[in-house]
Amino acid sequence: MIFTARQLEDLHRSAGGNGQVVLPYGARLTPLAADWARSRRVAVGYSNVEIPSPLVKPVATQPAPAQAAQGAWLWWCDGPCGPAKAAVAAQARESSLSPIEIPSDARRTAEVIRHLAGEVKAARAVGGILLVQHAAAATVLANRCTSLRAVVGTGLAAVEQGIALVAANVLVIEYSSQSMSQMRNLLRRFVHAGRELEEGMSRSLKELSACG
Repeated sequence: MIFTARQLEDLHRSAGGNGQVVLPYGARLTPLAADWARSRRVAVGYSNVEIPSPLVKPVATQPAPAQAAQGAWLWWCDGPCGPAKAAVAAQARESSLSPIEIPSDARRTAEVIRHLAGEVKAARAVGGILLVQHAAAATVLANRCTSLRAVVGTGLAAVEQGIALVAANVLVIEYSSQSMSQMRNLLRRFVHAGRELEEGMSRSLKELSACG
């Protein structure tokens, strides 16, 4: 379900205007709703909650193609990351996760991203999981590739926003700052989610791909 700026404002008002809004897992915000939350400094969280139907009627959205949630995902770690690999192994029991066969070395991040972008562009993979010590370089490099839309998984809310706003297909996780169970939760949400890039965002990405 998608929530508009007006609906988000109504929810915020009904919650007492305390600077927080809680939406159900899987909910998405329109770009205007996201702008409204930022401009009003309203924190948007996600939980197992039900929104009363008289209060807000979510905008209907077409389900994303099944392949988006069920296709192959590629993953790579840039160094010793035992807990992260354990999280991947646990998630691999219910999702298609395949390692990128490039040695774990942060100096090879660009090579890994080139490989991942090629696989996604050729439709041999849906996207990727990058488990790194520091997210900045991997995120910037991945977002230089037109077939990739990378976000940093600092928490479930960040993952939800990345999926809803830009249909993120690359999740970057700093494994030193997350526990095994936290990483497993991020992976589960990311690979199981349906995603569809909105026309307006797609147009903006194409326009910016030619900027200096």
